[in-house]
Amino acid sequence: MKSFAFLFTALFFLQVLSFAQQQSDTIRPGDIEAARRIHHAEIDDPIRPVWHLTIAEGTGMPFDPNGAIYKDGVYNLWYLYQAEAGHHWQHLSSIDLFHWRWHSKDLMHHEGDPDEGIFSGNAFLAKDGNVVIAYHGLGTGGNCVAYSSDKNLDVWEKPKTNPIANPGWDPHMWFQNNKYYMISGGIPVSTGKPNPPVLYSGDSYTEPLQKVGNFFTTDLAGVDEFEDVSCPDFFKLEDKWVLVCISHTRGARYYIGEWNGKQFKPETHHRMNWPGGSMFAPETLLDNKGRRILWAWVLDRKLGVSSGTMSMPRVLTLSKDKKYLNINPAKEIESLRYQPANEQPFTVTAKQSTTLKNVSGNILEMDMVIDPANAKRFGIKVFCSEDGQEQTPIIIDIEKKILQIDMQTSSLKKPDYNEFVMIKEANPKQTEDAPFELQKGEKLHLRVFLDKSMLEVFANGRQCITQVIYPTLKDSVHVNVFTEDAPIKVESLKSWKLFPAMQW
Repeated sequence: MKSFAFLFTALFFLQVLSFAQQQSDTIRPGDIEAARRIHHAEIDDPIRPVWHLTIAEGTGMPFDPNGAIYKDGVYNLWYLYQAEAGHHWQHLSSIDLFHWRWHSKDLMHHEGDPDEGIFSGNAFLAKDGNVVIAYHGLGTGGNCVAYSSDKNLDVWEKPKTNPIANPGWDPHMWFQNNKYYMISGGIPVSTGKPNPPVLYSGDSYTEPLQKVGNFFTTDLAGVDEFEDVSCPDFFKLEDKWVLVCISHTRGARYYIGEWNGKQFKPETHHRMNWPGGSMFAPETLLDNKGRRILWAWVLDRKLGVSSGTMSMPRVLTLSKDKKYLNINPAKEIESLRYQPANEQPFTVTAKQSTTLKNVSGNILEMDMVIDPANAKRFGIKVFCSEDGQEQTPIIIDIEKKILQIDMQTSSLKKPDYNEFVMIKEANPKQTEDAPFELQKGEKLHLRVFLDKSMLEVFANGRQCITQVIYPTLKDSVHVNVFTEDAPIKVESLKSWKLFPAMQW
């Protein structure tokens, strides 16, 4: 009996020593204290969002969301970041679109791979049931794939045939009618005049694909010749096909049109980002409810922060005339609501403003209906300090037919602007104007979401505008409704605090 006890004790201590050895390989003296300092700094950061998906790497410059796919009850998303060994994809998963789990295994370059790093791409379900990720293989000049049958999508294989499409850039790949298709995005403007996107196809995702030709039949008016098609995402919506993508100089945008299996014929083109905005690299998935859900990378407008925030998930549907996308928040945001408040209906008289009594905060959802009557320019101001030094107006301009976010008085401290990608001017634009038209007699239905430095506005389900701002005053939490000319009536105004969804 004693010998058994001794053996048990010895085995136990061996396991402890083995575990300690494993831990010493990954956790070094000071790491835990450093992690605590980082977490405390993140929690106390006055501008770091708390319910948007926000990445913590900082100097890794997390950016493009990639590989969005819904599988077995789980939303999977990757994001691109710069590691010591090159560009990696970090895996995240969620069951509710707001609470995310970080996975320990990246999609990355391994010794013997032709690629030197993993750049932008997408994920899709192959004919054999595997999940396939298509990506631009840095250093290959082309596009590569990796595939997985692992239920958690943590274990990936790469075929020896990589790259399977060459030349290539920012791919989007899918399976349709027993064939594999790949859009290879147009070469970005940084390399010179961009080339149009190319279509490849083949019978296998592990064998080289054949070039079919130009993906577009033609481009549309309103798209400048210097605009590339990068970060493409192509999907069917009702009886139309939609391409969301970016041009590096203009940000997120989309086309709606017809697809015949050989070429895409665009019929309409619209922006999802406008000068002064920072909505970039859109990525979508189709979930089990039949919803097409989109995220985008929202670039910081100033230097020195992580650049790692994703837009809130939004649901895309076709407008009745099938020329536009309707854009609405995902219903799951309601699970974060607490402390509801509301204002009784009230009228704002001509050229006046009203500060709300019951609704305030900088981590907030507001849902309101306004009857503009004869007003031509009116709206709501958020992140307002009591003395009015800081405020961010959200403006409806009936005559100009725009929805505007005005950042001129958003912060007392003007940031050192991030010149990455779209913000190139010496004096960056301080308003962002999205096209939006109220029909005669139509009321304005606004849904406004605040998250410390993030501001997202949905108007009548037809338009959405996203902005990053940097209030500095602790009392920049007030909300003000105003009209610049004729009276308006606020018929309803409800709000909720939004509980943090991020761990830190």
